[in-house]
Amino acid sequence: MKKEKSQITVGKDIYAELKKNSRVVWGVVTVSIISIVAVLYLALVIYSDSTSKIFTVNNNGDLIPLSLISKKNDKVKVIKANADYFTKQFYDLDQYSIKDKKENVLWLVGEQPTNLIKDKDRKGYYSNFLSINGLVQKSEILPNSWRIDNVDGNPNVSFSVLVKRINGTVEDYFQADVQLRMTKVNINYPYNPFGYLITNFTESLSKVNAPTDEEIIIQDSIKREQINPTIEVK
Repeated sequence: MKKEKSQITVGKDIYAELKKNSRVVWGVVTVSIISIVAVLYLALVIYSDSTSKIFTVNNNGDLIPLSLISKKNDKVKVIKANADYFTKQFYDLDQYSIKDKKENVLWLVGEQPTNLIKDKDRKGYYSNFLSINGLVQKSEILPNSWRIDNVDGNPNVSFSVLVKRINGTVEDYFQADVQLRMTKVNINYPYNPFGYLITNFTESLSKVNAPTDEEIIIQDSIKREQINPTIEVK
């Protein structure tokens, strides 16, 4: 009978075991390094926030970074710019610019304001500048009259406009108390450069006396200080 050789292995293959253990060690080391890097990054972010941001308390008593207020103020600036642009297109008029400004203002408004503007047109608002030679109208938003609510949604904006109508040597003054409601839309430059559509427009117009020198100084002082409109930070 032919005898087969049998191979007897004493103990384990030390090299295989070392190789296996090496993979485990490298795995543990890799996970540890990733964990340490993640913790250091998180600590760096927290430290950066704590040193670069100032926190304040809002109306509800919550602690919020001032960067959120900065974003809100940026929105307020855009809303004010849109209202100011609308005001210049609607109130700053003369016989040479009336056609372009009439078209420009209709790009900024929805159905209700469009109907109101067309009604004023039928009553002679625009035709007066064509029939009365040299008639000029200038306007300025009174800087202490701004009020803006619901900044993050569909803003409600109210302000007063001082309108000066010049006919030769005669100057008449009017105050238009304006209320606007806006809806955020896509920017359509140059027709709607700020991305807000005015969906509601009301105007209360009354004749007023010419501003005194003291009133002019006060308004100029407010403009220089760049006082922001009244807003509620939520």
